[in-house]
Amino acid sequence: MDSPTTWAPMIINLRADPEIRKHYQFWFFSYPSGLPYPYSAAILRRELDRAEQQFPLHAPMVVIGHSMGGCISRLLITDTSDKKLWQLQFGRSPEKMNLQPSSRKILEQSLIFPSRRDVGRVIFISSPLRGSDIASNLLGRIGSSLIRTPRSLLYVGNEAFRYGTFQSSDLRLRRAPNSIDTLAPNNRFVRNVNSIPITPGIPYHTIIGDRGRGDSPNSSDGVVPYWSSHMDGAVSECIVPSGHGAHQNPKAFAEVASILKLNEASQ
Repeated sequence: MDSPTTWAPMIINLRADPEIRKHYQFWFFSYPSGLPYPYSAAILRRELDRAEQQFPLHAPMVVIGHSMGGCISRLLITDTSDKKLWQLQFGRSPEKMNLQPSSRKILEQSLIFPSRRDVGRVIFISSPLRGSDIASNLLGRIGSSLIRTPRSLLYVGNEAFRYGTFQSSDLRLRRAPNSIDTLAPNNRFVRNVNSIPITPGIPYHTIIGDRGRGDSPNSSDGVVPYWSSHMDGAVSECIVPSGHGAHQNPKAFAEVASILKLNEASQ
């Protein structure tokens, strides 16, 4: 239910600045929003590799992620190549799991990956990095049941379920998780990935909506609460008087412009 066109107001605003227009080129990543976001992040990594072959970068990227896009962006600056995330998910190493080759490949791409060296800075906007209660309440469960999961992922989910380990408070699924499932605060992946720190040396920033109420840190943008979007290690945090669409707020435009100029000055 979303598309890159929602970014038009911000991009028009940013490109009106000669300094930003001189130093930056804007690209978008579109993905099926029903997919579990770790798998979408795997697709993005593959597409970035392909783009790099054709258009070699002259400077590290600044990645801007809104909502679930922020969760995907978080995985770009997270290193799980030591297989720790896999171990947390399944309680055993990949070598001790009898998986079909196709399922193993998808799971490895989604759970075992290095931090991207081509990402130099990240801006998170309205990002449910620790999940959103809406994803686990009745409305979220109904929404989850309406998403059709690709057959390839259904098979992977069935295989992974045989090895999954759960705590009593974990969200339990008997199928492959979809995007809503992977945004639930009690989803095992959400808890596990947040136990792994962001790669040191990569600055990141947060932009968070409070619907104009000025009640942070007890605020919410109507979808994502402050406690989920806030990051202790962020270089900056900007609260904007907006709902969940904070990337369309003029104060957010100004904040992103400021960060892009800061990034250029630090090169």
